[in-house]
Amino acid sequence: MCAVMLKERTPQTRMSAADRQRQLLDAALAVFSRKGFKGATTKEIAAEAGVAEAVIFQHFPSKEALYNAVLELNLGAWRTEKDAEDIRGYMERGDDEGLLKTSLLHILNCYRTNPAFQRVVLFAALEGHEQGINRLMEQFTPVYKQFHEYIEKRQREGALAACDPFALLMHFVGGAHHYGMVTGIMRAAVRDIPEEAVVEQFTKILLDGIRKRPPEKNMQKQAPRRVKKIQKGE
Repeated sequence: MCAVMLKERTPQTRMSAADRQRQLLDAALAVFSRKGFKGATTKEIAAEAGVAEAVIFQHFPSKEALYNAVLELNLGAWRTEKDAEDIRGYMERGDDEGLLKTSLLHILNCYRTNPAFQRVVLFAALEGHEQGINRLMEQFTPVYKQFHEYIEKRQREGALAACDPFALLMHFVGGAHHYGMVTGIMRAAVRDIPEEAVVEQFTKILLDGIRKRPPEKNMQKQAPRRVKKIQKGE
């Protein structure tokens, strides 16, 4: 009996401040992803974390501060320095195919591994959360600018078709995000295709287009006849 009572009175190990903050951030991400910033309350976030509401304010002065911390944590993991280095390498080598495949796979991976944060991003746009939108634009605008400049450079070199670089960029990014949204957020029943296969097909469509081209052998057969006609003055 005494042994049992002693065991019950043993205090639980206190969580470190860093671990507690991470626990609160994970709970906040879950709630913000379901209700957005406006719909979420600190009481709900505390319940999600299994703590008293007052614990939140021991680490974050306001719901806004907690929301901003969620953005920073997840945006920081969105694109690592290695990711950025890989992208720069493809661009410096003019490796269009490698650049597209790596970028597309990265986008799809974000929806697969962290769909909750993608929902937070969508909620920010739907709610018109100005501070959230500004932070997202601050994060992504330099990336879009980098890709826009690369497309213009490759167009000047004759490697890519002459079209609006922005339209091409939106087509490239938009297709991947839509696929990620349908499969990662909406959980729509689609064919079970490995991400690598999807990326392979997206890249092929982007680089080669969807219009069917005549077989090369037919073109080679037609060429001599055309030369003969020209020689005969026809």
